[in-house]
Amino acid sequence: MTSSNLIRWGGLAALVAGVLFVIVNLLTLLVFFEGSGAGVASYGALFRSAIAPVAGALLLLGLVGLYVYQSEATGAPGLISFLAAFLGTVLAQSFPPAILLASLGWALFGVSCLRAGLYPRVAAVLLVVGAVGTGLVRTLASAGPGTVLVYVGADIILNVGIAWLGFVLFMRRDEEARRTV
Repeated sequence: MTSSNLIRWGGLAALVAGVLFVIVNLLTLLVFFEGSGAGVASYGALFRSAIAPVAGALLLLGLVGLYVYQSEATGAPGLISFLAAFLGTVLAQSFPPAILLASLGWALFGVSCLRAGLYPRVAAVLLVVGAVGTGLVRTLASAGPGTVLVYVGADIILNVGIAWLGFVLFMRRDEEARRTV
């Protein structure tokens, strides 16, 4: 398998992770507003807890692909943003304050995507806005229904950006592979 194909599959991993995390966010809203009683909310919580780890693993694989594709164009700042996003995402799974590092890393990664110019600008802006939004909500707000809505909204924006970047990378690699054959 060529590195071009590995990068392409990284794009697919990012796409699937972004979509799965949007589903997780929607299920979070369902569980939060329906309560923890029997019914749809309990099945939503079960489904959410089953797909979140899979989405997290795919997100890390996708991040590697997204970074490698633009690594030459982003240089050292791109590497730093990648490492902050990767490390923050890993640590946030077991250490909630690391969400701030993950948010900072993803925002910087979005900026490096903007600077490299290899991905659509709107997708990179969604990444920055979503990451900054999740980070701000985590640091400035207290728990409550409004906070949950704003956090989930920002996280959905972030994950739509990730899915979009993944889609572009997956499709771009496919087009380039066809041209070289």
